[in-house]
Amino acid sequence: MRKLKILGVVLVLLLVSLLLLGYLALRGSLPRLDGQLALAGLGAPVHIERDARGVPTIEAANRADLAFATGFLHAQDRFFEMDLSRRLAGGELSELFGTVALAQDRRARLFRFRSVAQAVLAQAAPGQRAAMEAYARGVNAGLAALGARPWEYWLLGQKPRPWATEDGILVVYAMWWDLQAEGFRRGIVRRQVNARLGGAECADGWKCALAFFYPPGTNWDAPAGRVPEGAASEPAIPGPEAINVRAAPGVAGPTHPSRAPAVGSNNWAVGGQLTATGAALLANDMHLTQRVPTIWYHARLKVSAGAGDNLVLDGVTLPGGPLLVAGSNGRLAWGFTNSYGNWLDVERVDCSAVQAGRMTTPGGVVPLSVISEEIKVKGAPTAVLDVQSGPRGTLVRVDERAHECWFGSWLAQRPEATNMNLMQLEHAGSVQEALQLAPQIGIPHQNAMLADRDGHIAWTIFGRIPEDTSSGRALAAGPWTTFAEHPRIVDPPLGRLWSANARVASDPRQLQLIGGDLAALGAEYDLGARAGQIRDDLLARQGPFAPADMLRIQLDDRAVFLARWQALALSVSEAAGADPRHAQFHRLVAGWNAHASVDSVGYRLVRAFHDRTQQAVWDMLLAGLAITPDEGSYPPSQFEGPLWQLVTKQPLHLLSSRYASWSDFLRAQLDATLEELGGSCPQLEQCTWGAHDRVRIRHPLSGALPGLAGFLDMPTVELPGDQDMPRVQVGNLGASERLAVSPGHEDQAYLTLPGGQSGHPLSPYYRAGFLAWAHGETLPLVPGPAQHTLTLVPR
Repeated sequence: MRKLKILGVVLVLLLVSLLLLGYLALRGSLPRLDGQLALAGLGAPVHIERDARGVPTIEAANRADLAFATGFLHAQDRFFEMDLSRRLAGGELSELFGTVALAQDRRARLFRFRSVAQAVLAQAAPGQRAAMEAYARGVNAGLAALGARPWEYWLLGQKPRPWATEDGILVVYAMWWDLQAEGFRRGIVRRQVNARLGGAECADGWKCALAFFYPPGTNWDAPAGRVPEGAASEPAIPGPEAINVRAAPGVAGPTHPSRAPAVGSNNWAVGGQLTATGAALLANDMHLTQRVPTIWYHARLKVSAGAGDNLVLDGVTLPGGPLLVAGSNGRLAWGFTNSYGNWLDVERVDCSAVQAGRMTTPGGVVPLSVISEEIKVKGAPTAVLDVQSGPRGTLVRVDERAHECWFGSWLAQRPEATNMNLMQLEHAGSVQEALQLAPQIGIPHQNAMLADRDGHIAWTIFGRIPEDTSSGRALAAGPWTTFAEHPRIVDPPLGRLWSANARVASDPRQLQLIGGDLAALGAEYDLGARAGQIRDDLLARQGPFAPADMLRIQLDDRAVFLARWQALALSVSEAAGADPRHAQFHRLVAGWNAHASVDSVGYRLVRAFHDRTQQAVWDMLLAGLAITPDEGSYPPSQFEGPLWQLVTKQPLHLLSSRYASWSDFLRAQLDATLEELGGSCPQLEQCTWGAHDRVRIRHPLSGALPGLAGFLDMPTVELPGDQDMPRVQVGNLGASERLAVSPGHEDQAYLTLPGGQSGHPLSPYYRAGFLAWAHGETLPLVPGPAQHTLTLVPR
């Protein structure tokens, strides 16, 4: 018995020792906050102050040392996040996670972004290359200065790989991937629809059948800076000679959710004539998939050179790069929304077989170039991927059953489309100077909103645009736009500009430059409901505008878009008969508060009815074209216009033979909606919007460590908002930051992020600011008083 007690004590002590060692190892990877560090690679001392939220002010004597110190801090606080970004773009996640990441690596490796990044770096301007090299040295110095490797690598049983200069370019390609790669899937579906309709791609605008599926505009759509001029033209409903769903085989109900929310954002600007200070006012909230740690890293970057080269930059940086992504330099402020346009192409080729280096087509054998890519896989043999290319681009998909080979080309594959010229904004003193720079800025295409200290505002595209607007322009090597014709809108008479991923320009040439050969098909713009609501909010106030007015618009969760669907849902449920479920649905929908609020039952019911109906109609139309919808076959964003025409005009030839009438179809969608809702909330009156859409912002490793999820993740919350209103929140997709700033008045500005500065769960800055973001509160853009000071000195 005594031996058992001794053994028990020994086991307890061993367990405590292991836990203590684990805790000490975890604490060892916390960043250094105070004192002095001597580091090789610096030219002069750098001072780093952190405020109570951990937001740093980095002050250096030159731009290279500022880049070094930025890399140092990014590595200390966020190295694992940076590592995942470079590996995502490079197709190198399997080296860290094993075979579970191999499919994603195969998709990304098709574009060989590491090789492209090396080419981008080779052509970089000397000053930019020097900044990237200094940043890489700073990252590796920051990693080495930790007392232990970052905690994620202990869990994965790996050692972090040193940072290479080209890795900073790969982080930019990770954004290309997040913002544009989904266009390949959408492009394939569009080509399939066009092929089944048997026509060319809509040379006569909206009058062709394809434009019914992909309309160029909606009733919400209005160019930025202009008051809407009546409803948009409706694309003609195609006749039975183009598509006859009635004659197609019966279509089952949709088996997957409605359209996935597009990657998008909001930004707008108000001219100085409408503000109390005379400076223009910018607001920006970039909508991305939220994660732990947050995507952005809040910082103040200063160069105090004493010779007229001084810089003070306030805003967000992206871990992996040395520059300010969005914010203000004291004279100019800028922010982004994703620009949908024709930035990639897909081409279908009839093929019967594909082998290494060759493709068999009805016209004979077509040679393909082959580059073998090796993908390292943790715990498994190295995988080899043969990247095959032909005259129409990279072979991205082979469908042997349908005898289809799909080739893709993407501007991201051209080294000259990516660069670090965004750094030049640091010295831009006006909107006009920024517009001169815009055609040369090589990033994933963005609606850039600009506001300057003198009161001027403008919209333009940041991202290189080919002059060629024909099909296949992503593959061509033609010239890029210059300042003379690069899209822009400057100082509109309304004194207001806005963008929310919808159509912004009205000039035909500008629309063609953005949309290319897809300009007549809406160029994949967002629906426009969100942009229209922002526009109306801006026009409702005559000024003077202040940052608090920007926040009110950012938090606007009114259900303007679904108002007509509420009326339709009431009509369908009232006509459905005496079923008590329909009566209860009718009562709850009639009592909605017209907001996507967490306690709204009516909003959830209307949204569920809309989504179910939309997906069922889309699947019906695809079936009528003999296209089998796959798991990712969501209707395009602009499909709302055709959808509303169908459910109101009710053409019989576009209705499945499973239904006697459109009324029967709509009642069936109501019943299906109630059945789906019953699976998650048996008591219909308890089906609130907040309960449906709980926001879980998670660390990438918490899914594999469920016992530590509460330690690693942000608190689970119920938040208002949806995808077709200014306050966007769909699960964990929402505002990755909320910013409002007038250049020269940064002390009045705010910046709120959905999480803290640090990626370390033991840091006091891990969750700092999350609850303020969740509650719709503001936090200052400019860091507060210093709580910690670290000095980096040359060694």
